[in-house]
Amino acid sequence: MRLVRILVALLAFALAAPAMAEDVTFSGLVTFRERMVLPSDAALTVTLVGLPAQQHIASAHADLGNKAGSPIQFTLNVRSDVIDADGQYGLVAEIWSAGYVIFRSAQPAVVDRDEPAGNVIEVQFSPPPPHDPPEQILPPVDTPNPLLDVLWTVTSIGGEPVLPQTNVTLSIAADHRAGGNGGCNNYFTEASFETPPLTFGPIAGTRMACDPAVMAQEARFFAALDATVGYELMGDALKLFDAAGIPLAGLVRTP
Repeated sequence: MRLVRILVALLAFALAAPAMAEDVTFSGLVTFRERMVLPSDAALTVTLVGLPAQQHIASAHADLGNKAGSPIQFTLNVRSDVIDADGQYGLVAEIWSAGYVIFRSAQPAVVDRDEPAGNVIEVQFSPPPPHDPPEQILPPVDTPNPLLDVLWTVTSIGGEPVLPQTNVTLSIAADHRAGGNGGCNNYFTEASFETPPLTFGPIAGTRMACDPAVMAQEARFFAALDATVGYELMGDALKLFDAAGIPLAGLVRTP
């Protein structure tokens, strides 16, 4: 069996806050008993729920590809200020293909926030009924992309807040042309929402000179866009991630 490591995206709770809470990192394995290679479009969703009501706390989604078999390693980072020290929590896992759940956990795997490593979530094969069409759970493919036609203001780069005298922005048009202001220069690029979920093309822009600290921050932001392969959208907060699931930049929707 091939062990596949899935680094699930870090979930943001308050991107604009100057002081961020420490992470609680839940990790472990998702297993299933069937001897099979998952479909090439398979994806894993891991969700932290409150017990016993199983209310949603946080979740993340990651593509698996056609080389994934049991077990699948996962890591889910959650801000400590969204879970209580004395609360009861569990992890739920689902594996999707073609818009449907093909594996799901029957019950949440109980977790301890003080000992979050070494969790095992067993999922069971969940084929659609043989005579009835399966229920379409995912939104249709033509659902409007919530990242488009929005002005996003950058609040942090590499975990550090942007300089107070700068206004760093990003917007993506319906035709996926992207750009904004890097804090000193206007820039232009192109966004792609193919696999991986989000990438940016080569960046071009103006060549104005500004304060060295502003120029250094702008260079870090352009490097963050170049390394982006995914994103996490939570309300009005957007976070960009690299291939290892490390957050590169935090942004908020501009009214």
